[in-house]
Amino acid sequence: MIPPVAPAPVSPPPAQPTEVWTREAGTLLRGPTPTRLPYLGMRLAVVQDAGDSLQVRCLICPGAPTGWTERTRVIWVPYAPAEVRGGELAEFVLAVREAARRRDVAALRPVMARTFVHALQGPEGVLASVSALSGPRAADLARLPSLLDRGVAPVPDTRVWAAPPEFVTLRGYADLRTGFTRGEDGWEWAFLLRAGP
Repeated sequence: MIPPVAPAPVSPPPAQPTEVWTREAGTLLRGPTPTRLPYLGMRLAVVQDAGDSLQVRCLICPGAPTGWTERTRVIWVPYAPAEVRGGELAEFVLAVREAARRRDVAALRPVMARTFVHALQGPEGVLASVSALSGPRAADLARLPSLLDRGVAPVPDTRVWAAPPEFVTLRGYADLRTGFTRGEDGWEWAFLLRAGP
């Protein structure tokens, strides 16, 4: 006699997101006052999950607007940076953010550009930067998630996408900034610069 086939295990539903990030620039929040979010990678708090749509609040936007957007217009699952470097920039940025939040320099190292810059004096390269981000400049790495949460903007007349957007939009911006470029193997983390030594 053939034994009955065991039922396939039921996977638990994916966890409901409590925060998400915009997949693209120009994401529309539908509500009483429609709001268009200007940058990709902007962090949003989830207010309500209605399946295909999410009601979200932009905590970094003036007035903290709330509205509805399609689930496909946001991301909330971070992967390892090396796994998503060939995909969308927003997924790569979220992966870098999560690795930085965990202080996982080993996960960041493979996606750092060979000419990674972490000093205003010029290229330091990957090894010197990894050493600095693990030691004397660890505070810069700790600030990276909050920089990325404000969104990533294209730098005019370059192939660079940078955060925070103020680096691109405000003349004379001199605080910590980071950038990404598309290389032969996909997206690369190009720099994490700050004013001063």
